[in-house]
Amino acid sequence: MIAGIAGALAVPCVARAESDTMASLTAAARAEGGVVVDGPPMEDVHAAIVRGFQAATGVPVTYITSGGAATGARVRAERAAGKFLLDVVISGSDTPTLTLLPSGWLDRIEPILVAPDVLDRRKWRDGHLWYQDDAHTILRMLQFVTPELAISTKLVKPSELPTWTSLLDPKWRGKIVAKDPGVAGAGSALISYFYLTKGPDFVKKLYRDQQPVFSQDPRQQTQWLAQGNYPILVGPDSTVVYQFQKLGYPIAPLFPSDGPGVVTAGWGLLCLMNKAPHPNAAKLFVNWLAGKAGQEVFGRTLQSVSLRTDIDYGNTLPPYVFLQKKSSYVDTSSLQFVTEQRGPAFEKARAVLGE
Repeated sequence: MIAGIAGALAVPCVARAESDTMASLTAAARAEGGVVVDGPPMEDVHAAIVRGFQAATGVPVTYITSGGAATGARVRAERAAGKFLLDVVISGSDTPTLTLLPSGWLDRIEPILVAPDVLDRRKWRDGHLWYQDDAHTILRMLQFVTPELAISTKLVKPSELPTWTSLLDPKWRGKIVAKDPGVAGAGSALISYFYLTKGPDFVKKLYRDQQPVFSQDPRQQTQWLAQGNYPILVGPDSTVVYQFQKLGYPIAPLFPSDGPGVVTAGWGLLCLMNKAPHPNAAKLFVNWLAGKAGQEVFGRTLQSVSLRTDIDYGNTLPPYVFLQKKSSYVDTSSLQFVTEQRGPAFEKARAVLGE
């Protein structure tokens, strides 16, 4: 009986201690006057994060939208000048993994996670928090399927492109717009995926013999598809495709059957800068964004799937972004792919193309 009573009393005590920890952290964050966040360069994401965090905590957010490699360059320049202006970075996989972490600019994120709903492993896919690195410095928040092929349904029937190999039909020569394979990140990830899964001959035939038109602008690519300038798009941005679909344009993503699907973290890596000017506000922001409330704001606005299992997306996401149990995938944001596989495959692909 005594043991039972002690156990029953322990739960409220733990909950009260956790609540006190968060209350103390919030008070300390407010005293610092704000937090500086470098996040995705999208106005709706910017507005949603600033509004959501300030409403939840009362702490103002200064939101910077450097984006990708520009974030690394910005931090490098600031630190060379002895300036420490940034608290938190929300990014794709490249900048944290290849620049911020090896440069020694990050603090480990695991020790500062204190919010109860963040620490509850039952709320995360596969029963654990997801970290990008073995030292648990970078927290990964997102993982979702991204279609790497889209068509104009007015110009192409889905049955005409059941496989990646069907793209090599001579009738599609000069009729494909593709993500620029020379662009760091998404562009190099896609051609590396093709090299690893389909081989060098496929890469040469698709990227050279089929004479695709390359573009670095996801909206321009999708607009060309929507307007019928090109019937096929290789390497679309899933968020932009879905936006055009909702506007009624005759476009659709396809998932070829002769290769694994592709999953990505998108903008889903969360980093805590060391020597942060607002350390308590930074910790509070990290805990909010990794929690249920922050992830619902983030996932809905980015149209991306959280690694948390308790998120309500409403009707904001297309069904194809969710992983399917019986399907196989290549995770192009994983540490192994980014640091070990992509680079060698990319260089071999370039050699095949004579670059």
